[in-house]
Amino acid sequence: MADKVKKCKVAFNINACPCHNKVYVCGNLAELGEWDATKAVELKYDEEAKCYTCSKMLPEGANVEYKVLASKDWANVECGAYQCEVANHVFVVAKGHVEVATVENFK
Repeated sequence: MADKVKKCKVAFNINACPCHNKVYVCGNLAELGEWDATKAVELKYDEEAKCYTCSKMLPEGANVEYKVLASKDWANVECGAYQCEVANHVFVVAKGHVEVATVENFK
């Protein structure tokens, strides 16, 4: 019998222009869509925190890679100030982790 994977609550706080109707995270784990933009996780804009937020239960110790999208397709992926591609955001899941990222622009 396989050991049950312990999961931890991870908060995502994404700083992006509040002019976007929707913002999503899409990443390498099943809980983040396994790089399938149609399964990306929607974040909600928090007026008080002035960022897009959501919480997900993720496997403890997992290596996470993700990108931020302005729609559920890769045509609106985050990019740098000059429309250049940016590296994936990366972190390791730990109890109480708050993942903070800033998005300069979307394609």
